[in-house]
Amino acid sequence: MMFGPCTKDLRHEEPLTKPTSRMWGIRNLRRKAFVVVLVVVGLILLDQIYLHVWLSSPSTQFQRSLHLDDVRQLLRAGQDASVTTILFDPVILDAWNRNSHVEVPGVCIFLCHVVGPLTFAVTAAQLRDKPMFLSRLAQLGFTVTIFENSEGQRSHVFLMRQGSPLHLVVLHMKPADYLRQYALEGPPHNVAQVKQYITKDSWNHMKLDRAYERFSTKDKKIDGVDLTVPSHVDSFLTDHRNSHFLPCNESRAGYYNLKYLKNESPEDTRFKHKAWKLIGKAKVLLDQLNIPFWLSSGTCLGFYRQCDIIAWSKDVDLGIFIEDYKPAIITEFEKRGLRLIAKFGKESDSLELSFKEDEVKLDLFFFYTEGATMWNGGTQARTGKKYKYVFPAFTLCWTEFLELKVRVPCQTEEYIRANYGPSWFTPVTNWDWKTSPPNVRENGVWPEAERSEVIVLKDV
Repeated sequence: MMFGPCTKDLRHEEPLTKPTSRMWGIRNLRRKAFVVVLVVVGLILLDQIYLHVWLSSPSTQFQRSLHLDDVRQLLRAGQDASVTTILFDPVILDAWNRNSHVEVPGVCIFLCHVVGPLTFAVTAAQLRDKPMFLSRLAQLGFTVTIFENSEGQRSHVFLMRQGSPLHLVVLHMKPADYLRQYALEGPPHNVAQVKQYITKDSWNHMKLDRAYERFSTKDKKIDGVDLTVPSHVDSFLTDHRNSHFLPCNESRAGYYNLKYLKNESPEDTRFKHKAWKLIGKAKVLLDQLNIPFWLSSGTCLGFYRQCDIIAWSKDVDLGIFIEDYKPAIITEFEKRGLRLIAKFGKESDSLELSFKEDEVKLDLFFFYTEGATMWNGGTQARTGKKYKYVFPAFTLCWTEFLELKVRVPCQTEEYIRANYGPSWFTPVTNWDWKTSPPNVRENGVWPEAERSEVIVLKDV
């Protein structure tokens, strides 16, 4: 095809603008800056991942062993500041308690064989009122690393000097008359300073909240060192094994009250007060009988969901393992003004006791173990029909509920879901004990010949 003389060959057209060396320099700088930013971000991410893995998996390789002189200097600082340091290490206390007869003068048998930090306890009140104590420790050559809980209260102190660390647990006296140990938490660099001396088992124990009964102390010489120890070591060790504490979730309770606009009538408030008094009285009586119990059913739901008693529940529910049942429950409760109004079942099957005080009903449900499940029974008085409420197997933890130290299932949400289903957070006022729970099962019928024994009603 022929083109006229005015037609341009576009293949050889010059670009409208020709890049200058300055423009190429700017582009190169931008590329370099982008690469630098990517490298920096990558390094930060890798550092955080490494730090997380490092801190969550404490090393078990210990570079030092315990020096008895460190223990003596700790005790010296306590004496100078009038602070009592209590040997609080369950492993060492257990070994010494069972084998104290093998002590040999001049030989370190117990303290020097500790794996990881040797644990002592001090009270929060002493640390607060005796600020000289920590200063004195620093003067004696200790590196002092302090950990605080989420409320800014001191919770743990680690002391480094010549040997492996000494660990001070800070015990907080609570209004409900128990001692609280907070979980170990703190800035990563603080944790990094002490983590290399902590075994995996010790680390897991330190990350738990704990609650202890108040205890007395006595002075004993261990490995030639004058130490303060719990007066009844066996009782302390039992208490320590069962000391796991679950605090009530105040954030969840606040969200629940905002979502459902907590607005209680004077009648609701009166019921909650009476129910609280009834829980307190039952706690005193069951503690005296040495019978462990826990918040169950609606009372447990109120604790977990709103840190409170459910105003429309109209009763109190407690759980007890059938192995802990004692006939004295009935006589002791009635002595204290709790009238037995119903007894269902028998010790070998579906036992349930109901008491009443001041128009508030207290139900004691007895739990049976069956394989990997636990269950409590229910009986319909009119027909003799039996029901079974099945739960995944659970263990017990301490909590504080309305200034009462009580137990709840450690697997609290699994327990609640079994009893109330996945919509447990939504309030339900029309609840039928025979049909509403998702974990209820029909369990036969009591024979006519047994009904006078297994269905006892004293107040309708």
